[in-house]
Amino acid sequence: MTAEMANRSAIEIEAEDLERLSVKLIQDQNWQALEQMLAPGCQFVSSQGACDKESAMRLMKEMQLGPVKFKDFKVTQAEDTLVISFWIAALEYRDGKELSPDYSPRLSVWKKMASQWQCIAYADLISN
Repeated sequence: MTAEMANRSAIEIEAEDLERLSVKLIQDQNWQALEQMLAPGCQFVSSQGACDKESAMRLMKEMQLGPVKFKDFKVTQAEDTLVISFWIAALEYRDGKELSPDYSPRLSVWKKMASQWQCIAYADLISN
């Protein structure tokens, strides 16, 4: 295995761990830890439109997130930025309505700030 392959694998593992931790923090309702993972200017987009960090945190606090499955992680790195795409299947409720438990695509962008990765953009591509 080349050093580049080993490094890429480490980045892929780290990226997947970031996404899994984010979901676990939502499930555990650990809002303080989740908020620390999000950059102040983080932008979220979904079928409902775009929103800022404060609005996204409010929506996540209202969400009831059950068991989650992940698949097909793809990670690219450009210097201090990670772009992560993946598919997620979750029991999720929004506005009291159960959303599709089928896999749907997600895309997130993370930037290394000091020694911590922070999410700067997140796209929830689930269809209603």
